[in-house]
Amino acid sequence: MNPEAIRVELQRRRRTILETARRAAAELDSLRSAERDPEFEEGARTDHEALTLSRLGEAQRREVQQIDAALARLDAGEYGRCRECGQDIDPRRLAALPHATHCAACAEGHEGAGKAAGEPAP
Repeated sequence: MNPEAIRVELQRRRRTILETARRAAAELDSLRSAERDPEFEEGARTDHEALTLSRLGEAQRREVQQIDAALARLDAGEYGRCRECGQDIDPRRLAALPHATHCAACAEGHEGAGKAAGEPAP
């Protein structure tokens, strides 16, 4: 994939995330302003939906930051190179995860180290 096609795809994904986040925020605002149903089950469902939407926002913020970092690496001519070992990242990995910063082998090493330390995998 050529650099301009990568840039277009990253920017498209960024726009999609931001639009989804705007819609989720509007839905969250709507849930917050809606009257509470007196029945506990309905209230619990609404609370669960609000929590899910707020968590989605956190994940989206992280992904936008990763995309912005990938665009910066693209501008610097460093896109597609593993930050750990310096080898090229497999194009299939980049197609699936365009903001990847590590090759599959190094990413596995980080996951394994995090699991051994009791940390959640990225």
